[in-house]
Amino acid sequence: MQTLEVRPSTINNRGCFTLVPVGKRKRLAAYRGELIRGKRRIAERLRAQTAAGVVKIIRLGCGTRAIDAEVGGDATAFINHSCAPNAYMREVPGDQVMFFALRDIAAGEEITIDYRDPDHPPAGGCRCDAPECRMSRRRAT
Repeated sequence: MQTLEVRPSTINNRGCFTLVPVGKRKRLAAYRGELIRGKRRIAERLRAQTAAGVVKIIRLGCGTRAIDAEVGGDATAFINHSCAPNAYMREVPGDQVMFFALRDIAAGEEITIDYRDPDHPPAGGCRCDAPECRMSRRRAT
Protein backbone atom coordinates (compact mmCIF):
# COMPACT_ATOMS: atom_id res chain seq x y z
CA MET A 1 0.00 0.00 0.00
CA GLN A 2 1.36 3.39 -1.00
CA THR A 3 1.54 5.69 2.03
CA LEU A 4 3.53 8.64 0.62
CA GLU A 5 3.16 10.77 -2.48
CA VAL A 6 4.83 13.75 -4.11
CA ARG A 7 2.68 16.89 -4.49
CA PRO A 8 3.19 20.62 -4.95
CA SER A 9 4.62 22.16 -1.77
CA THR A 10 4.41 25.67 -0.34
CA ILE A 11 7.91 25.14 1.07
CA ASN A 12 9.88 24.26 -2.05
CA ASN A 13 8.36 23.27 -5.38
CA ARG A 14 7.38 19.66 -4.56
CA GLY A 15 7.18 17.84 -1.25
CA CYS A 16 6.52 14.42 0.27
CA PHE A 17 3.05 14.00 1.79
CA THR A 18 1.63 11.17 3.86
CA LEU A 19 -1.63 9.58 2.71
CA VAL A 20 -2.32 8.01 6.11
CA PRO A 21 -2.07 9.28 9.70
CA VAL A 22 1.22 8.45 11.42
CA GLY A 23 1.59 8.26 15.20
CA LYS A 24 4.36 9.93 17.17
CA ARG A 25 7.66 7.98 17.02
CA LYS A 26 6.30 5.62 14.34
CA ARG A 27 8.40 4.79 11.30
CA LEU A 28 7.41 6.68 8.16
CA ALA A 29 9.67 5.20 5.49
CA ALA A 30 13.20 4.33 4.43
CA TYR A 31 15.20 6.62 2.18
CA ARG A 32 15.57 4.83 -1.15
CA GLY A 33 18.30 5.21 -3.72
CA GLU A 34 21.64 3.97 -4.97
CA LEU A 35 24.33 3.26 -2.38
CA ILE A 36 27.49 5.02 -3.47
CA ARG A 37 30.93 4.53 -1.95
CA GLY A 38 34.01 6.71 -1.82
CA LYS A 39 34.46 10.35 -0.87
CA ARG A 40 35.51 11.34 -4.39
CA ARG A 41 32.46 9.73 -6.02
CA ILE A 42 30.15 11.30 -3.41
CA ALA A 43 31.77 14.72 -3.94
CA GLU A 44 31.35 14.46 -7.73
CA ARG A 45 27.66 13.64 -7.40
CA LEU A 46 27.15 16.42 -4.83
CA ARG A 47 28.77 18.96 -7.17
CA ALA A 48 26.59 17.87 -10.08
CA GLN A 49 23.38 17.92 -8.03
CA THR A 50 24.22 21.24 -6.39
CA ALA A 51 24.79 22.77 -9.83
CA ALA A 52 21.39 21.39 -10.90
CA GLY A 53 19.79 22.91 -7.79
CA VAL A 54 18.50 19.71 -6.14
CA VAL A 55 20.58 17.58 -3.77
CA LYS A 56 19.23 14.08 -3.16
CA ILE A 57 22.23 12.60 -1.33
CA ILE A 58 22.37 11.61 2.32
CA ARG A 59 25.81 10.70 3.70
CA LEU A 60 26.19 7.69 5.94
CA GLY A 61 28.58 7.10 8.84
CA CYS A 62 31.92 8.83 8.38
CA GLY A 63 31.01 10.11 4.93
CA THR A 64 32.56 7.40 2.78
CA ARG A 65 29.12 6.01 1.87
CA ALA A 66 25.93 7.76 0.84
CA ILE A 67 22.49 7.11 -0.54
CA ASP A 68 21.70 8.94 -3.78
CA ALA A 69 17.94 9.13 -4.38
CA GLU A 70 18.52 10.57 -7.85
CA VAL A 71 18.95 6.90 -8.84
CA GLY A 72 16.19 4.60 -7.57
CA GLY A 73 14.67 7.10 -5.17
CA ASP A 74 11.03 7.51 -4.22
CA ALA A 75 8.82 10.13 -2.55
CA THR A 76 11.23 10.40 0.41
CA ALA A 77 13.65 12.26 -1.89
CA PHE A 78 11.18 15.16 -1.77
CA ILE A 79 11.09 15.60 2.02
CA ASN A 80 11.62 19.32 2.57
CA HIS A 81 13.29 21.25 5.38
CA SER A 82 11.41 22.95 8.20
CA CYS A 83 12.73 24.68 11.30
CA ALA A 84 9.67 23.13 13.03
CA PRO A 85 9.75 19.62 11.51
CA ASN A 86 7.24 16.84 12.06
CA ALA A 87 9.77 14.05 11.40
CA TYR A 88 13.44 13.16 11.82
CA MET A 89 15.85 10.77 10.16
CA ARG A 90 18.25 8.23 11.62
CA GLU A 91 20.90 6.02 10.11
CA VAL A 92 20.17 2.39 10.92
CA PRO A 93 22.27 -0.75 10.40
CA GLY A 94 22.54 -2.02 6.87
CA ASP A 95 23.44 1.30 5.20
CA GLN A 96 19.91 2.64 5.56
CA VAL A 97 18.29 5.87 6.64
CA MET A 98 14.81 5.78 8.19
CA PHE A 99 12.34 8.59 8.80
CA PHE A 100 10.27 8.67 12.00
CA ALA A 101 7.44 10.93 13.20
CA LEU A 102 8.36 13.52 15.85
CA ARG A 103 4.67 14.00 16.61
CA ASP A 104 1.34 12.71 15.36
CA ILE A 105 1.08 13.53 11.64
CA ALA A 106 -2.29 13.82 9.92
CA ALA A 107 -3.10 12.23 6.57
CA GLY A 108 -2.40 14.76 3.82
CA GLU A 109 0.30 16.59 5.79
CA GLU A 110 3.69 17.34 4.26
CA ILE A 111 6.59 15.45 5.85
CA THR A 112 9.43 17.76 6.91
CA ILE A 113 12.76 17.36 8.67
CA ASP A 114 15.31 19.84 9.96
CA TYR A 115 18.19 19.53 7.49
CA ARG A 116 20.96 21.19 9.54
CA ASP A 117 23.22 19.59 6.97
CA PRO A 118 25.99 21.36 5.01
CA ASP A 119 25.08 19.35 1.89
CA HIS A 120 21.53 20.75 1.92
CA PRO A 121 21.77 24.49 2.66
CA PRO A 122 18.58 26.42 1.92
CA ALA A 123 19.28 28.58 -1.13
CA GLY A 124 18.16 32.17 -0.70
CA GLY A 125 17.15 31.66 2.91
CA CYS A 126 14.70 29.28 4.48
CA ARG A 127 11.21 28.97 3.04
CA CYS A 128 9.59 26.89 5.77
CA ASP A 129 7.62 29.86 7.21
CA ALA A 130 7.54 28.21 10.64
CA PRO A 131 7.05 30.80 13.42
CA GLU A 132 10.35 29.65 14.94
CA CYS A 133 12.26 29.72 11.62
CA ARG A 134 16.01 30.26 12.15
CA MET A 135 16.74 31.50 8.63
CA SER A 136 13.56 33.09 7.38
CA ARG A 137 13.69 35.39 4.37
CA ARG A 138 11.24 37.58 6.32
CA ARG A 139 13.86 38.14 9.03
CA ALA A 140 16.53 38.99 6.44
CA THR A 141 14.52 41.92 5.10
